[in-house]
Amino acid sequence: MTISHPTTDPLSPVVISHESGSSATVHPFGACVISFKTSTSKEVIFVSRLAKHDGSKAIRGGIPLCFPQFGQPDKSMPQHGFMRCNLWQIGRDYEEEGSACCDFILSLASVVKARGGKWEDGTDLDFVATYTVKLSSSSMKTCLKVRNTGVKSFDFQMLLHSYYRVDGRNALDETVCNVMGLSGYSVIDKVTGAEYVQGEEPIIVDREVDRIYHNPTKPCLQATVNTGIKISLSATASVDQVQVPVGCVIWNPYVSKSKTMSDFADDEYHDMICVEPGILNNVPPLAQGKEALFEQVVTPL
Repeated sequence: MTISHPTTDPLSPVVISHESGSSATVHPFGACVISFKTSTSKEVIFVSRLAKHDGSKAIRGGIPLCFPQFGQPDKSMPQHGFMRCNLWQIGRDYEEEGSACCDFILSLASVVKARGGKWEDGTDLDFVATYTVKLSSSSMKTCLKVRNTGVKSFDFQMLLHSYYRVDGRNALDETVCNVMGLSGYSVIDKVTGAEYVQGEEPIIVDREVDRIYHNPTKPCLQATVNTGIKISLSATASVDQVQVPVGCVIWNPYVSKSKTMSDFADDEYHDMICVEPGILNNVPPLAQGKEALFEQVVTPL
């Protein structure tokens, strides 16, 4: 197992390699996973060919980290928060239980872009985040831990904005690209405004898709993402060691929305689907000295 990372260029990606042949690549800007390859060199992650890798904006693709908010419910703060658009410190690398691991660290003091709102300069809020990427022969586990190091509690949301690569440009082919396992979840369709309960049928891309799925009775998210390969996705979260329900967002910009994004090619909606685990609803405030923990395991089958 090897972990190669830069000694001089802070924007040089970290490559984590497992003896099985699997690998993961993490960009220090946003601590964004930009590649996860299986032991047979099959790429799981999508990154736009127009994505910026120079630190000028968040990377379009990979697994951007959303905190302290998802979307922009608080208009005084940037969309999706500030973790995805700041440079993280590369922490320790190590082996654990047959896996290759690397930590990335971000403190509020090192957040120089896009704070906003109650997190602006002079705030009495504070945190330290540790993001661990753990690579085994069969899966990649990502773990985001946020510790409240300030003097007061704060409200937050947390989400892993995971982009998956669809083989053969087949995102619109429902026999190739679909998501299963969310039956019984309450759905909010952000495109149409409709609200309903998801049935047993697969979730497909046949138009612009931007939906929030939530089920307070299922704290652990377990879904199957089909992209030409079958991927098992699981996610759990806790606040102060108390488990909280994990929902998810499913997104594909389709034709019109793709044309509005300068860092996403007009035709790339054929190549990806986002399945984004998150804690978005009824999240307890994070008290002084306490930790929030969010874990995702991606396992190609």
